[in-house]
Amino acid sequence: MMKIKVLHIHTLPVISGSGINTLLTMAGLDKDRFEVEFSCRPHGDLIEEARKNNIVFRPVKHFVQAVSPYNDVMALFELVTLLRKNKYDIVHTHNSKAGFIGRLAAKLAGIPVVVHTIHGFAFHEFEKPWRRKFFIALEKFAAKLCDKLIVISNPLREWGLRLGIGVPWQYITIYSGIDIEKFQPSAAGVDGKKSELNIASGDKIIGMTAKLWPGKGHQYVLRAVKAVAAAVPNVKFVFVGEGNLRQELTALAGQLDVASYVVFTGFRNDIAEITNIFDVAILPSLFEGMGRSILEAMSLAKPVVATRVGGIPDLVDDGVTGILIEPADSEALAGALIALLKDDALRLAMGKAAKNKIDAKFSAAVMVNAIQDVYEGLIKTKRLNELQEPE
Repeated sequence: MMKIKVLHIHTLPVISGSGINTLLTMAGLDKDRFEVEFSCRPHGDLIEEARKNNIVFRPVKHFVQAVSPYNDVMALFELVTLLRKNKYDIVHTHNSKAGFIGRLAAKLAGIPVVVHTIHGFAFHEFEKPWRRKFFIALEKFAAKLCDKLIVISNPLREWGLRLGIGVPWQYITIYSGIDIEKFQPSAAGVDGKKSELNIASGDKIIGMTAKLWPGKGHQYVLRAVKAVAAAVPNVKFVFVGEGNLRQELTALAGQLDVASYVVFTGFRNDIAEITNIFDVAILPSLFEGMGRSILEAMSLAKPVVATRVGGIPDLVDDGVTGILIEPADSEALAGALIALLKDDALRLAMGKAAKNKIDAKFSAAVMVNAIQDVYEGLIKTKRLNELQEPE
C-alpha cells in the first residue's frame, strides 16, 4: 500500500500556538502510513524545527498575514501549482489566511481530502462590524470547501456553529496537545533561570508567554503593573515571546514608568524552564482559540489569570485553577494578581488543581492519534486506498 501524501499549510513560519500544534502533528504522524510535507511563508524558526524532524518544506512566497489582494492571489496561484504538481491526498490547513487560500487552492486542484484546524477566528468582538462581517463571510464560504473542521476547544465549535460557519457533522474537537512530560514542575534551576533574566531570587513573577501581537492584551498588563507593584513591591512581569509590537510595548512601559518591573525575553526555546519560574501565569487575550501557554503553565502547577474569551474557559475553572476576568480590564487583572500574590496558600492550591486537570487528553500523543483517526476515516470514506493501489 502506498503512503498517503499529506500537506500541512500554515501562514507564517513563527513559533506560536498554532505553529507548535502543526509541528507536533506533522512530527507525530505514522511515518509508515503518511508522507508529510509542510508549506508556509519562507524563512523562520518554524521551518527550521520542521526540518529537524525531516519534514519536507514547500515555500509559499506570497503568504502574508494582512489582507493583501495582490499577495493573496499570487499565493493562491502558488498553492494550486504546488498541489497539482505533487498530487497530495490530504491537505490540512491552519490559521485564517492559510485556511482560506489553502482550502480554495485544494478545491481548485481537486485534492480528495481537505481538513482545516480552527485555532481561533480572525475576528472578535472588539473590532469594526464591517471587518467582522467580512471575515465571517469568508469562513462560511471556506467551510464549504473542506471535509472536516477540527477545533481546539468546545467554545470554538459553539461559536462557529452559532455564526453559521460549517455544519455540526463537520466539527470535531481535538485539544491542542502539549508534551506533558516536558512540562513537569521542579525546584531545580529556578534561581539560575531567574539570575539569567536579572531577576532576584526572592521576586514574585507574573509570566505571560505569547506573541507580541495585537489581540494578546499586553497593553492591559502593562497598565496593571503600577497597581500590582504598589501592593507587592518585589514583583516582576516577564513577557516571553517576540512580535511586531515589541518596540511599542517597550515604549509604553517607559511612558507608564513601570519599565523597572518588566522583562521582555524575546523568542525563547526554553519555554518549560522559564514557565517553571512563574508564580502566576497570565493570558489577557481579547480573543483566543484555546491558549497553549495556559496548558503549559497548568501542567507546571501554575495558577492562571486569563480572560473569559474563546476556549480559555474550557481550560480555566474560575476560582479553582485560576481566575477569569473580562477582556480589556486592567483594574480587574491587577486585583486578581494582587489576590494571588498575597495569598500563598490560595496560589498553591490553585496551582495544584491546575496540575490535576491536565490529563492525557491534553497530551500531544492523544492529539496526533485523534487527527490520524480523522484522516483514516476520511480516507476510508473517499476510498483513497483503492485509488492508490499500484497497477
